[in-house]
Amino acid sequence: METNSAIEVQFHCRQCQADIRVTFKSEQFTTLLCPQCDYSYSLMRPTIGEEILLDWEKEAVFQKIRADQTEHDKMELMLLVIKVVELLTWRDEGNGHIRAIETLREWLLLNGVPKALIELLDAKGHEGSSPTERKG
Repeated sequence: METNSAIEVQFHCRQCQADIRVTFKSEQFTTLLCPQCDYSYSLMRPTIGEEILLDWEKEAVFQKIRADQTEHDKMELMLLVIKVVELLTWRDEGNGHIRAIETLREWLLLNGVPKALIELLDAKGHEGSSPTERKG
């Protein structure tokens, strides 16, 4: 994440105890040498409270979107169940059962469900293999 505020970091060299200062403007990472003993340091920009707050705000927005999507998915599933129940309760010699299975297949195809599950609900199976076929 980039911020506009500069952050100054100050510390003492591990080798010679010289005072070292570095200012991070927009970079996230820097490498520098101690001015006295040339000991090398690689530093990352420290995270400040404002940046942490922005991260939490982004996370909160993400979780809200995810919750809204879950609620939307639940609503779509409920509507599918209602439609399938309506089709299954038709009194039409089994055509409602076939339409219910076709409706389930279409919904599964549109929602990225594994192909094996869709094939289980295939209403256009071989003669005598359809789960909705009426014996009699």
